[in-house]
Amino acid sequence: MFPQILEKMGINKVDGFLFDLGISSYQIDSEHRGFSYMQDAPLDMRFNCNDPNTITAKELINTISKNELSNALKIYANISDHSKIVRNIINERNKNQLHSTFDLRKAISKSFPYENYKKLSQVFQVIRILVNNEIEIIKETLKLTMKYLKIGGKIAVISFHSVEDRIIKHFFKNLIIYKNLSYDIEYQNSTAQLKILTKKPIMEAGVDTKLNPRARSAKLRVAERVK
Repeated sequence: MFPQILEKMGINKVDGFLFDLGISSYQIDSEHRGFSYMQDAPLDMRFNCNDPNTITAKELINTISKNELSNALKIYANISDHSKIVRNIINERNKNQLHSTFDLRKAISKSFPYENYKKLSQVFQVIRILVNNEIEIIKETLKLTMKYLKIGGKIAVISFHSVEDRIIKHFFKNLIIYKNLSYDIEYQNSTAQLKILTKKPIMEAGVDTKLNPRARSAKLRVAERVK
């Protein structure tokens, strides 16, 4: 977390924050990470493979409950046929543990009459989100920003996922964080105030997305602290 870095540098307040919530193409394409269904690799998916406190995708996918996985596919990917996918993953892991990306790919693909690359990508992304606790880390990071951002300071966030963007949008608007997709308030800061500088999120377009297709889902939102 950034507070430890600021503390080491002797910094109490900052003029701005820029958060890029994406992961590098190098990590996605790295054969030993297991992020992609396109390469046969161990099911790891950890951003930090040396962190002993995080579980691997293999450990998660072979132990997660049916309901927890179904809910994650609904919340983070809005997959309508999540029940069928989860049932096939559970069935396959009950026969033999899922060890590799191709094991998981095979289990998911049993849910469709053909290999549905969009669904494969979505399920792999959801598992990566769970392994790295990405959504909770984003929430905790946002909560901490108001402690360190000066009045007049800016906060800019580049998100790549609809759930991330929803969290950013509501935080910028009312300094509120909701639970999952509900409107039950999980956190609210009633002492600070932000002014939104981007009425709509700024997105890449045209030649930029052709050169870098992974930038198509990128959304930039910016706000200024006014109180």
